[in-house]
Amino acid sequence: MDFQTLLRNQIMALHQICKISDIGEGQCKTFTVDSKQIAVYNAGGQWCATENTCLHKGGSLGSGKLEGNIITCPLHGWQYDVTSGQCQNNPEAKVGTYKVQVEGDQVSLEI
Repeated sequence: MDFQTLLRNQIMALHQICKISDIGEGQCKTFTVDSKQIAVYNAGGQWCATENTCLHKGGSLGSGKLEGNIITCPLHGWQYDVTSGQCQNNPEAKVGTYKVQVEGDQVSLEI
């Protein structure tokens, strides 16, 4: 293991959160990891994760509608690209993202 990998493993912890079958294609779910609310998305087989809270009025992104790689907040319709966290309604707004790892049938997050 090289130094960069060793350092990253010490900084980021890998958390198993669900199985692939728990989140169908085009679906999302919310999980609490280390007291953080995180929305996890299966965007056409691409796994993504963001902070769960919409920057507009605090709605739950994990309760929103996912179309392609865009999640729409159920409260007021703000939209975010789940691959980058970038808000589509306000170019200055961006939710945090998390790295997702899929091994076998297990989905894990780096936190």
